[in-house]
Formats: sequence, structure tokens, C-alpha cells
Amino acid sequence: MNVPLETPASTLPVEPAPPEAEAPARPRRLLKGLLVLLLGATTAVALAAGFCLSRGGWYLPLETRQVAAPADPDQDSRTDKIEKRLAALGPKGIYVVVDTYENHLRVYKNGELLRDARCSTGSGTVLKDPRTGKVWIFDTPLGEHEVQRKVKDPIWSKPDWAFIEEGYQPPPAGSKERFDDFSLGAYGLYLGDGYIIHGTVFQTLLGRRVTHGCIRLGDDDLEYVYKTVPLGSKVYLF
Repeated sequence: MNVPLETPASTLPVEPAPPEAEAPARPRRLLKGLLVLLLGATTAVALAAGFCLSRGGWYLPLETRQVAAPADPDQDSRTDKIEKRLAALGPKGIYVVVDTYENHLRVYKNGELLRDARCSTGSGTVLKDPRTGKVWIFDTPLGEHEVQRKVKDPIWSKPDWAFIEEGYQPPPAGSKERFDDFSLGAYGLYLGDGYIIHGTVFQTLLGRRVTHGCIRLGDDDLEYVYKTVPLGSKVYLF
């Protein structure tokens, strides 16, 4: 009689448990996970609180608001006083302002603009005398000056640089070759140290920095300045 051999339990097939068998375990796993998350969040809050307290407390951003300054009833009166004081410090009468950057000459009377004219001012170039090594810098002198002398049909006594620039040997002092009766135009207003407000034969160069330091004007503007600006008037160059 054939008797079947016993099969070890480890080799017997095991049927999978029905789905209903795992149902009671799922709520326990979910509850455990929630407890872990809650514990972690509580720990993080406690650490943050401890850090903030160690630094002196909690700091919360505050809403920034612009608060209008209270109206000052005396503000207008103070502003008027300041403007009057500044006006009192300004030049009086007729004066001249020369803008050497924009090349404009302006005539004012008690702060009111009377004339705005294009002009030419110093080029800033440098010339060296090859014989002596003397150097000239052709800048218009900035600062406060005044009209020291007014001349109609001025004659220019040409300095050495006027000849050296052209490549010539300067003639002796007093030589007739030094006198030029046309280059300065019809009028000249002398500011001292050889600087003059005068006319020019180079009308197309007005508005440029091309002079040897003098201030050149067109014919009509020069005549106006000559007839309007009296001796002793201030000339401000900047």
C-alpha cells in the first residue's frame, strides 16, 4: 500500500491571506504616522522658540506706514525770508555771466535776464616757446572780474605767443608789426591781465572753445554788451 510521504511545513504552499485580514492593521499604521509627525512638529516649534528667546524674544515684521508731518504754519514765511536773504546777497544792477562750458554770455539786471548770446572762450591748448621753453595755456580765467575799461575800435598789441603760434620770430617790442586794428572787432571790454570781451573775424566759430582766453562775441551781441554794460560791472565766469 502506497502511503504518501509527509511534506515539510516549509515547503507547503501558503495561501495569501484574504484582504479582510489586513484591514485592522491599517488604522494602527496611520495613527502611528500621525503621532510621529506631531512629535516632529512639536520639537521644531520648541527649538525655534528656544532660539528666539535666547536672542531676546520674538521679532515680528511691523507694517511700515508713512506718517505725514504736521503742518507748519510758519513754513511759508520762513521760505519767503530765505528767498529774500538770497536775493539780497545777489549782485545788483547790471552784470555779466559767462558759461565757458556751454559758451553763452548772459547779461542780467537785478537778476532779470536781458540778453543771452553765443560766445567763444578759451581752448585750453598749450603752446611752448621753442627758444626759451616758456609755456602758455589758453584758458579763460574763471571767477569774479569786472569791466575795467571800454574801448571802441580797439587795437590789439600782439604778444609773443601770437607770432610763435604762427611759426614766426616775435618782432621787437613797439614794432608796428605788433599792432592789429581789426581782429578785436568794433568794441572791447577789458577785464584785466590781457583778457577782453571783444569781436571776432571768425563768426562761424562762435559757440566753441577756440580762443586764447578772451571772450568773443558776434557783432550785434558785442554792440549790445558794449552799450548796456557800464564800467565797473561785475563779470562772473564759470
